[in-house]
Amino acid sequence: MKRQVRVDNKTYLVEYEKRDDRISLSVDGRRYLVDAAAVAGGFCSFLVEGRSYNAFVSREKDHLSVVVAGKTMDVAFPDPRARQPAEELRRSAPAARQIIRAPMAGRIVRLHVAPGDPVRDGQGLVVLEAMKMENELKSQGSGKVREVLVAENDIVVPGQHLIIIE
Repeated sequence: MKRQVRVDNKTYLVEYEKRDDRISLSVDGRRYLVDAAAVAGGFCSFLVEGRSYNAFVSREKDHLSVVVAGKTMDVAFPDPRARQPAEELRRSAPAARQIIRAPMAGRIVRLHVAPGDPVRDGQGLVVLEAMKMENELKSQGSGKVREVLVAENDIVVPGQHLIIIE
């Protein structure tokens, strides 16, 4: 099956086919063989070309929020029947806005930013402790912190908004 998949603001052509216990996956023409397993509560384990990855996946209104190695990505599956072409939608869209969400339930251990702080792509923003492990959530682009919606020691739930960056 072929589909367009939008990860953050980039669109990929993805083709996949389930074979036995594995998935044959092609992303923009590059082939991968993937073993995937749902663990529990939104946690998934992937083995891609011999490398292991753990991810947390939560469903938002019209997309998925996927956290891998502390980086949160918005994953959407655009409807090919949509009236406006993707390029036209991008031109008419407002400036990028990041909403950093809790990928899992836990406790806020540290905040690295405050309202008004500039941030760069990949910068650590907040540390969330879950299941006795500390997870640093990072920025997915450059911008300025508009709002910090939590404080240290707050308990958060999956999908809860933590920080807004514009």
